[in-house]
Amino acid sequence: MSINLYRDTLQNVWLFGQSVLYTEQSIPREEVPEGWHCYDLKGSDADPGCPYEMVDRAGQDSAGSILSHIPLMRGRTHGKLVPNNFWMTAAPVTLADFCAEEGIPCPQPPEELSKAAEERPETWEPTVKGWAM
Repeated sequence: MSINLYRDTLQNVWLFGQSVLYTEQSIPREEVPEGWHCYDLKGSDADPGCPYEMVDRAGQDSAGSILSHIPLMRGRTHGKLVPNNFWMTAAPVTLADFCAEEGIPCPQPPEELSKAAEERPETWEPTVKGWAM
């Protein structure tokens, strides 16, 4: 089961000192807004549901997904341990609420972006400008 980032409620959490969004469900990478970052949380073998490590993609032992407007890992980093770095605020929020609280621009759902592009009037411009002789 996956989540709709633009309509569903996520959890505002603190991870590595940053305010980010968390969901126990998987976030489809094709749904991540442009300029945002998505990571998976893995659990340990002993407790697969409790976040233990943040990775780009969790193959198994998935403990949820993180959506962040800032990068939380460097390019060559394969994973980061999260014990003592992951704090739930118990504040359910939508993406729009989170963006308003953080003072960052809220991304638009893909269907709204395509709708806006369709509504934009086409303007005709000649391919060659200037005088012809």
